[in-house]
Amino acid sequence: MPATCTIYQPTEGNLDTCAQLLRDGEVVGMPTETVYGLAGNALSEDSARKIFRVKGRPLIDPLIVHFADADAATAHIQMNTAVETLAAKFWPGPLTMVVNKQASIPDIVTAGLPSVAIRVPQHPVFRAVLQRLDFPLAAPSANPFGYVSPTLAEHVQNTLGTRIPAVLDGGACTFGLESTIVDLRDPKQPAILRHGPITQEALSETLGCAVADRTLGSGDDKAQAAPGQLMQHYSPRAKVQLIAHGETFSARPSSSSVAIIYNSQPDNTAAHTYWLSEDGNADTIAHNLFELIQRLDQQGYTELHIELSAETGIGKAINDRLRRAAAK
Repeated sequence: MPATCTIYQPTEGNLDTCAQLLRDGEVVGMPTETVYGLAGNALSEDSARKIFRVKGRPLIDPLIVHFADADAATAHIQMNTAVETLAAKFWPGPLTMVVNKQASIPDIVTAGLPSVAIRVPQHPVFRAVLQRLDFPLAAPSANPFGYVSPTLAEHVQNTLGTRIPAVLDGGACTFGLESTIVDLRDPKQPAILRHGPITQEALSETLGCAVADRTLGSGDDKAQAAPGQLMQHYSPRAKVQLIAHGETFSARPSSSSVAIIYNSQPDNTAAHTYWLSEDGNADTIAHNLFELIQRLDQQGYTELHIELSAETGIGKAINDRLRRAAAK
């Protein structure tokens, strides 16, 4: 393997090359509309084990399995009407569903649980690779376990480049945060397990019933039903200190400390202060969050003071990531 992985542009030939790497049991960095994923054959225990090894990920933290379409998933899961309803509304897109699995999905992919997290991605590059394969792809975020998720191909190369052969460059991820995860193992009692671009309110409206919030997980020492539920996650090397939404904050003029605020303010031009949007748009905040944290972390700041979002819509997902990043 080279000193660092190759970043491939998504030409037809390069898509073929990466598809062949996946057939050969390798793992490849690939763009999704949420964050970059570390993809491998979801039906191969060896490939799944390689994903865990490359990331340094504990086996209690399951992988999401990505299918080309809902029909492709039916042979590997126990379908129910709630899955069909949400798939028709939100797939392809940033929604992951936890459902009971068939034996074709290896237990290592699911933390030994009889359920599996599945989704149909929207990103054209990921879809083009799936269309070249006769198996689905397991793909957690393409970063060392617990670190900030990657939203650019360069992020993958910088953190995992010595451990993988290739990453496909699909540009900046659209959403910048991981998918929403909803538990549909009991379709009569749906529950959100991870906040993301598809809001809890949108899920409730589509299903016609209340969707409970179970985003706290089952404890860091137990098998998780879905990824992203461990209390400490998405963490840069720098210490993260949270600022209440709307709180006035002036960054200390220091080369080691930096403030990240919600939106640009004419009277806040303190040194070492960055903002995530010009107008406070929550979608823009989400898109920019991980990229800015990664960039500042690479610059060597030791403290990041980050303003929380309003606790509505995708703001719940933003705050979820920030609280886990700040967890001790």
